[in-house]
Amino acid sequence: MATEKSYNIKVPVFTTTMKDDTEGLFGKITYSDMLETIKSKINAFKSEISYENRNKTKKKVISKISFIEQVLGEIPCLLLQISAFNTNIYDGYFEAIEKIQIQRENKLGSENNFILLYPVIKGYDSRNYTSYFLILVYEDPTKDNGEVIKIAKNIVNKVLNIPIQNIKMPTILDEIKAISTVPELQIKYYGVYNAENDVDVKYREYLQSGKITKTKEDYFKNMPYQKLKDLLSEPDNADYQRKTTKLIIGKKEYRISKELINDASEELKETAEKIFNAITSITQDELDNKVHNHDFVVEKLNSVLTNYLNNEQD
Repeated sequence: MATEKSYNIKVPVFTTTMKDDTEGLFGKITYSDMLETIKSKINAFKSEISYENRNKTKKKVISKISFIEQVLGEIPCLLLQISAFNTNIYDGYFEAIEKIQIQRENKLGSENNFILLYPVIKGYDSRNYTSYFLILVYEDPTKDNGEVIKIAKNIVNKVLNIPIQNIKMPTILDEIKAISTVPELQIKYYGVYNAENDVDVKYREYLQSGKITKTKEDYFKNMPYQKLKDLLSEPDNADYQRKTTKLIIGKKEYRISKELINDASEELKETAEKIFNAITSITQDELDNKVHNHDFVVEKLNSVLTNYLNNEQD
């Protein structure tokens, strides 16, 4: 008997920027307060937002956001359903009974992009506390890798105004200090340079533009913590303008991006994120009949959420 084919749903979990607060005249903020703020921002969303990948013509447009109220483990939360489409497509066609060439103004989209917003309130004592959201992204097999993550980040930044938390390098080092070795480390370097001087002088008067793109990738395994610390503190290679570092420790992933703000500046812009990567499997039948069903989506996200919360408490 043939084994039924299975598919993976990727569920990265992000943490939004944390807000420290003190209990005031009206008491401590509640989960309902946090969610009401989100709902009011979604209800106020009337105009489309769009973004493009670097050096690509295709544009992604987020056109509609709706929410479904949920309760998971006695905590109220929101499942967001997002409609988004691609447009400004220069080459492509759709074929059913006949072949139809896709025009630049046409829209190819989906109404089934899901993210879960789960509120968290942690108290340091009876009056001081911090609040934030966990963002669970539902990357089902019908979507391209990273597609829903980009949608989610644009929504939390541009619509909800609760950006993904940017953590600092000392915090990363503190969190992984207890680990004797880092299982996986990936570092990628990128550089772009003017290439006009590389063209023979007899052809240079005809040259319109020229550039050299340079990349370098290093992969390490089982690097001791002190060696990692030394490596991350070394001066950056002047031959490159951008550097991305990825540390993978079990389901946790740290992504650090560093780049020059502009070619004339020596100032560095550095951002870092911590992501909890989870994967849940579905069958062919679930893909065909359930993958975008609200109850099914919540069930899958809830299992990841439970795993995440248990992992954070370890």
